[in-house]
Amino acid sequence: MKRFLFLFIITHFCALADSRYFEIKDIEIKQKGNNSLIAKQNALHLAMSSAFQKMVKTELNEHVSSINSISNRQIQDCVYDYSIDQEKFSDSFYIGKFSYRFSKSKVASLLKSYGINIDLEDKTRTVQLAIYLNDFILHEKKLRELKVVVEKFSNKKIIFHINREYINYFRKLRIKYARLT
Repeated sequence: MKRFLFLFIITHFCALADSRYFEIKDIEIKQKGNNSLIAKQNALHLAMSSAFQKMVKTELNEHVSSINSISNRQIQDCVYDYSIDQEKFSDSFYIGKFSYRFSKSKVASLLKSYGINIDLEDKTRTVQLAIYLNDFILHEKKLRELKVVVEKFSNKKIIFHINREYINYFRKLRIKYARLT
């Protein structure tokens, strides 16, 4: 039972803390075409472009007119995956709701080619800590709130990154930890 709980918690944290992607949800597109399939193809391209623009504006706080000149092919190269969360068809209409995940490294290199430099990870703000597995399981809810990023784990200890500001929180909870960086 302990191993199952361990695996559940680790996979849950890895899924939550996957910092390699920008995730954009709730991109809703209504498109008209000669038939619903053509409308869907057009909606897919429009959704991808809309998701990319939303990601640049919300996640990166960039309001740059040069992102409008980025082609769909360049944006498509940055897409890690996407999902169609809802869709409706009619004779010539397609309505869809989409979610996209963009690779942070590919987005950074694409934007850099347009003169927009972004800092994906501020190493000075995070520290690497190690704690015992039992403490990790005991304080799982609080650690989830602190948005720890699990790096390595074994059946005895967990190594993760956390915002430097939260180290005092570990002291208050009396969690034994080792600071690695």
